[in-house]
Amino acid sequence: MTIIMKNSKYNKSGQGSQCNQAIMLVTDGAPYNFEEIFSRYNWPHLQVRMFTYLIGREETKKRDLKWMACANKGYFVHVTTLAEVREQVLKYIPVMARPMVMYQNKHPHIWTGVYADIADPKQTDWLWELRERKRQMDRTNNYRNLKKRVENRQLPHDYIIRESEKIEKFLEYGEFVLTPRDAARMKAKHNREARGRRGAPGLREGYRLMTSVSVPVFDRKKTSVRTANLLGVAGTDVPIREIEKLVPPYKLGVNGYSFMVNQNGYVLYHPDLRPVHEEANAEFQDILKPNYNSVDFAEVELIDHDSGPRSNNSDLLELTKGRDYNTKLRRDLIDQREHESNFSVKVHMDNMKRVVTRQQRYFTQKVKGTPFSLGIAMPMGYGKYKVYGQVELSRAIQDPRGVKVTDYFTSGNWSIHPDWVYCEYKYDQNRPDMTPEELMMDFLTRAQEPRWKWRSTRTRAPPEPSMTKPQYSSWKPGVVESERKDSYYCDKDLVQSMVFDARATNVYTERTIEDKIADEHRGRQNFGMTTAFVATRSGLTRWVDLTKLKPGDTPEPSDEPHIMQIHNRAIDEVWYKRAVDYYEEDPDAYVYSVPFDAAAQNPEDVLVTATRAIFIEENRHRKAPAAVVGVTIKHQKFVEYFTNETYKCPSYPSRDSSCKNAKTCESVYLDCYLLDDNGFIIASEKNEHTGKFFGTLEGTIMESLVQSEVYRKVKIYDYQAVCLDSQTEPNPASILLTPVQMLKWTANWIMSNIFWVLVKTHLYTLWDPNQAWAYTHGAREDIYPDINNPHMEPVDYKEVFDETIADYFSDEPAPEVAKEYPAVEENDLPDYGINESELLEEIDILYTDWADEDEEALYTDDPEDDRQYSEEYDHQAEDGDFPSLELAYINKTHPRPCDKEVELYKLQNHKLQTDGNYKPVKGKLSNCHPNGCGRHFSVQKVVSTNLILVAVNNLCSCDSRRVDIEPVEVEYNETMLCNRLLLHHYRNRPGHCFNYHPEEHEIKQCGGAGSLTLPSAAMLTLLVLAHVCNTLKLHS
Repeated sequence: MTIIMKNSKYNKSGQGSQCNQAIMLVTDGAPYNFEEIFSRYNWPHLQVRMFTYLIGREETKKRDLKWMACANKGYFVHVTTLAEVREQVLKYIPVMARPMVMYQNKHPHIWTGVYADIADPKQTDWLWELRERKRQMDRTNNYRNLKKRVENRQLPHDYIIRESEKIEKFLEYGEFVLTPRDAARMKAKHNREARGRRGAPGLREGYRLMTSVSVPVFDRKKTSVRTANLLGVAGTDVPIREIEKLVPPYKLGVNGYSFMVNQNGYVLYHPDLRPVHEEANAEFQDILKPNYNSVDFAEVELIDHDSGPRSNNSDLLELTKGRDYNTKLRRDLIDQREHESNFSVKVHMDNMKRVVTRQQRYFTQKVKGTPFSLGIAMPMGYGKYKVYGQVELSRAIQDPRGVKVTDYFTSGNWSIHPDWVYCEYKYDQNRPDMTPEELMMDFLTRAQEPRWKWRSTRTRAPPEPSMTKPQYSSWKPGVVESERKDSYYCDKDLVQSMVFDARATNVYTERTIEDKIADEHRGRQNFGMTTAFVATRSGLTRWVDLTKLKPGDTPEPSDEPHIMQIHNRAIDEVWYKRAVDYYEEDPDAYVYSVPFDAAAQNPEDVLVTATRAIFIEENRHRKAPAAVVGVTIKHQKFVEYFTNETYKCPSYPSRDSSCKNAKTCESVYLDCYLLDDNGFIIASEKNEHTGKFFGTLEGTIMESLVQSEVYRKVKIYDYQAVCLDSQTEPNPASILLTPVQMLKWTANWIMSNIFWVLVKTHLYTLWDPNQAWAYTHGAREDIYPDINNPHMEPVDYKEVFDETIADYFSDEPAPEVAKEYPAVEENDLPDYGINESELLEEIDILYTDWADEDEEALYTDDPEDDRQYSEEYDHQAEDGDFPSLELAYINKTHPRPCDKEVELYKLQNHKLQTDGNYKPVKGKLSNCHPNGCGRHFSVQKVVSTNLILVAVNNLCSCDSRRVDIEPVEVEYNETMLCNRLLLHHYRNRPGHCFNYHPEEHEIKQCGGAGSLTLPSAAMLTLLVLAHVCNTLKLHS
C-alpha cells in the first residue's frame, strides 16, 4: 500500500503522464482489504485502478482481493495453473480500454518508436555468442596447428617458443613470419569485407528500421447489460526508409540533413544514428546495439563547447531552471512547435576520425496525425542557397537539332546515387536485373516519347470496400504488363537537374578523350594521376580513366570495381563534404586524403584523392556549391614528387654545393611529414607511416602543435558506444531452455539421487554381493598371479589427463589404434551425427570447466592488447609442456552500452597567417632528454591545399608519448554517475488520454470466479434430478 500513498503525492506534483494509472497486486492472499487507505488516497476520483491476481487453488482468500479490485475500477483474477497465466494477466487490457470504448467515436492513432523488423530481444545475445564461438573455433584451429608443428619440429627456429608476441600472433592469424604491416593488412581486409556487406552506412540490408501505427476496434452492439468490449487493434508497419524518402536529400544540399524525433525525444532517423555493432564479424549478420531504439536527440547533436559528458548546451536541452523553455530546440521538437535556431555544432566523419565545426540553422515542424516532429539542419552560409538548373524534357523532345537526352551519357563513365529515388516502378521497386543506371536510362528513353507524363505522386487510393471481385481484379496493379509500366513514380526536379548536370559535364567525346590523354601523357607520368572525376549536386558522378599508357590502349581487366563505382554517393561522400567545408577557409585549395589503412595495403595500390569544390556565386554575397571535381594520384608518384621538392633548397633550382643539406628533408637529421587538416600523414619518407595519425608517431610534437595553436583539440563524446566486458562465467541465459534440456536435467537429478541413496544405504550389495571375485584362478592368473595379493602399477592420472587432452586437440590418430586397425577412407567413416555447432558447444564446455583455474591467463584477440606471456612461455618450455592448453582460450566478452570520448584535431589556418601570408611556425622541445638537449621542429603551410609540412629534428632522442585517437570509455565518478541517473529529460504526455467516463460505474464486471448463473443453476438442477432418479431406479 506504500505505492498508492506515494502515487498520490506524485499526482499532485504534476509529473508523469497523468493518464491511465494502475497497480497490479500478485499475491497468494491478503490479510484484509485496506479500505481506509483506498478511501484516503484514491477515493472518490479513482485515479488508480487496482488489478489483483490470486495465485494458487485456495478459494477462501479471494474475498478481500476481489473487493479491492471492484472498489477501484479494476479486475480480479484467480490464477490456478501455470498454463493460464498469460491469458489471465492480459485481462487488464480491456478494462483499461473501457473509457475509450465507451466514447465510441474517438479512434486515436498510436505510433510506436523505432525498431528493427527482424530483431528479437534475445537475438543480440545469440548472435554475439556465435561471434565468440567463431573466434574460439579459429583460435583452437590455430592452436592445433601450433601443437602439431611443435611435435613435428616444424618451427622456424627453436627459440621462437620463448617469443610471446610471435606465438600470440600465430594463434591470432595462423602465421609465424608476420610483420606488423601484414597483421594490419589482414585486419584491414577483414574490416573492408564487413563494410562491403552493408548497404547504407552503418546498417546492413538484413535490417530495416520500422515504426508501427495502430487504431483500436470497438464492439458497438447494444446489450441489456452495460459492457465496453475492445475487439482488438488494426495496424500496419511503416519502414523508416519510406519516411526518409519524403524529404529528398538533394533538396537540402551537401551537409544538410533531416531527422525525426518522437514525443520522448528519441530519434527515428538521423545521420548519426548507428544502430549496429562495429565489432561484428563479416561472416555473421550485423548485431544490433542494446539501446539502438532509445537514442536521444541530445546524444546525436553535439554542441561546440568544452563542458564534460552529458552536459550539453542549455539552449539544446532544458537543464537550466528559470529559463524560457520555448527557446530550447529539444523541447520544441517534443512539443511539436515550429521553431528556428542557430547552433555551433561538432560533426564527426570517417568513423569518428575526423571532425569539423560549423554553424547550423535548425528548423522544426510538426508531422500532422503523428507524435513525431521533423527537423532540418542546414549549414549557415552556403546552406542558404542552392543551384537551380534543369533541362525541361518536354522541350528537349522538340529540339530541332535532334539531340537526344540519352546522348549526354554516352561518353566516359557515370553513375547516380544508389540510394536516391529518381524514378521507380511502384510495384517492382527492387529489380535485381537492372542497375540504377540502367533503370534511369530506361525512363529517359520513355521520357522522349510523345505521350510521356510525369507521375510525381507516390501513393495510390486504396480499393473501395464495396468493390466486386472483377472490379478489384481490374484495380489490382500488375495484372497487365502495360499497367505495370504506367505505375511508376518520377521525381521531376531531380531527374531534370541530373540531365542538366549530365549535359554540363559531357565535355569530352571519345576522340577528345584520346587527344587529351596524348597531350597530358607527360604530366600523367610525372604526377601519377589515374582518374579524373566530377560529382554534382544531383547525385551524378562522372569519371575518366587515365590509366592508359598511350592513345588507343585499354585498361587491364580487373575483378575489383573501380574506385568511383565504390564511392558513388556524390554529396554524401566524405571527400565531397570536406571539400565544400574547406571552401569556406580557402576557396582555391584542394583537399587531399589517403585511406587510413594505407600502410597495410600494397604500396602500388594506394591512391591519393584530391578534391576541390565548385561554387556558383552571384552578387558576391550569394554562393552555393554546384559540384566537386578531383583526381586520384598514385601514392608512390606523389611521395616521389614530395621528396623531389623537399630535398631541394628553396633558393636554388637544384641541389649543388651551395645547398646546405641540413636545411632540407634530405638530411638524415630531419624527419619530414606532410599532414592533412586533421593530423593524418599523407606522405613521409617511410611508406609505413602513410595514413596514420601523426600523434601515434610523434605525440609530444603533436601536443606542441596544439599549444602553438596550429591544431585545435576537439573532444567528441559517443553516447551510442558499446564496451566489451570480459565474461568470466558462463551466462545461464545463453542456454536454450527446451523441453528436452529440462527433461535431461530432471533425469540427471533423479539418477544422481538414486545412486546417492544406494551408496549411503549399501543397497547395491543386494545385487550379487559375493561375486566380485567369482572367477577361476586360471582365468585371471595371466593378469594377477596371486589373487590374494594383486600387484597394480600406480597410475599417474595427471599424465593420463594431459594425454587425453592432447589427443583431443591432435589431428593425428593414436599410435596404438593406427597399428591395430587398417586405415580407412574418409567416406567409409561412420556418421556419428557430430556437427560444427556441437563441436563449438564442446569447446565452450571445455573453456568453462578449465578457464576458472587461471582466469588471469586469458588472451584477447586484439594485437594491441597482447599480454606478456614471456615468463609463462619460458616455464612451459623448460617443463616440456609447450604449448599449454590455456593458450587456446579466448577472452570471452559481452557487449554493454557505455559512453566513450575521443579527442580529434582540426587545423587552424588563420593561426598560420600573418598579414594575409602564411608564415612558418617554429618551436623547440626543451629539456626532453637527460643530457639537456632539445628538439626543434618547424611547420609550414602548403599553399592552396589542406596540408602542412612538418620538419622535426631527430638528433635529440626525446621520449615521445603516444597520442591516440581511439575512443575510450568515460569513467564516471560516483557524483557524476548519480547525476546522470537522476537526469530526466523532458518527455511529452500522450496526446489523447482516455482514463475516465462518467458512465463506467454502470459496468459491474470486475472478475473473479463468479456466481452460478441461471443456465449453470438449471444444469445443476437437472443433474441432481437425474442422479436421484437413477438412485431410485436402482433401489426399486
